[in-house]
Amino acid sequence: MIKNRMQFIFKLEAVLAFIIIGGAFLLKSSSLMTPRKEIIIAGILCFSALLLQERVSNRFVLVTNNFLRLILVALFPFTVMTAISILAHPLIGTHSFQKWLVLIISFVVFIGAIIPYIQKVLRPTAGITMRILTSYVLISSFTFIAITSKTFGFPFSYTVPLVPFAIILIFGILMYVMKLWGYRLPRWGINSKVNYWWLFLAIITALLNWGLTAGSWSRLFGHFDLAVAQTAIVGIVLTIVWTGLKEEFMFRYLTLWPLLMMKIKSDKTRVLVAILISSTIFGLYHASNVGHQSVLETCLQIFAAFGVGMVFSVITLYTGNIWIVVALHSMIDLIGYPITNSGPFSGLVSAYEIEFIIITRIIELVVVFLMLGNHKVQAAIKQTLANIRTR
Repeated sequence: MIKNRMQFIFKLEAVLAFIIIGGAFLLKSSSLMTPRKEIIIAGILCFSALLLQERVSNRFVLVTNNFLRLILVALFPFTVMTAISILAHPLIGTHSFQKWLVLIISFVVFIGAIIPYIQKVLRPTAGITMRILTSYVLISSFTFIAITSKTFGFPFSYTVPLVPFAIILIFGILMYVMKLWGYRLPRWGINSKVNYWWLFLAIITALLNWGLTAGSWSRLFGHFDLAVAQTAIVGIVLTIVWTGLKEEFMFRYLTLWPLLMMKIKSDKTRVLVAILISSTIFGLYHASNVGHQSVLETCLQIFAAFGVGMVFSVITLYTGNIWIVVALHSMIDLIGYPITNSGPFSGLVSAYEIEFIIITRIIELVVVFLMLGNHKVQAAIKQTLANIRTR
């Protein structure tokens, strides 16, 4: 009965969101910034929610259901927040206090509205590939919530108050959903069988990336000063949270953990395959930068990300802890920019950058395979494998 009620509430919310956005569109409400796009998205959401089936009877229905589920994962948070912002718009005054009050109340309502979405769309997701895809789509969908900021009287920007609320919420949902899927939450401690010399070697190998922005070999070995990237404190915080934390959650937790459950008898082979796949996905993730930089720069960044992803994966599995690589990722992104704050992949590619990336990736891969071949390292990794699942 409760399950049927949740299903009904979820579909009702999708229909109501479509009606609210459609009504605002017909009334030419100023609450909607791009009404045509919003009404189309709401229509697709409503149609997909009504078609989603509770019970799967055959393979065709399963494939269709999975496709509909991904659409709902992508569109539901943004559409519901858009509908809530339309209803809240008339209550917003000119004072900052009123804007904040309406925003907070709206966000509380939004949290309540996504409970059926979590239970009926996210929780039933099955299969390694679908769970990884769902996690990625879910993270991406919440970034669009910032678009509704104008409705609450804030300028559209990724530094507006709605963004930190959304970031905190998305991480909370992801951890809760991973627990529903049977995976343990990230640990704070590290495995008891960790040898700190191996860990130190892996960390130093990862930090070699600081040298990428030296500009030349003579500068690297002669006069290279590490410096914190000169940017606003908000930019630093967003780098740590939305780059270091988000990407490590995506690739060393949401991706690596499910991949370690592949049906491969040998633990050693399963670990290697999981590391290779997650690191490859991590590298290809940076292909999205091709619009902001040349193809050669993007290819170098993909290759560089693959190598450091291998090191981060081994550190995560060796220690059983993702927080070390979150810190390392943030440090690599924030420190080591004495020449420019725009990063090593934002200008013409130099011979030094190509040489440095190739040499350091070789070093990274050597260290990774040395660690994976060591029986003491494997003993620590087995501790991690034993602690991944709750059931």
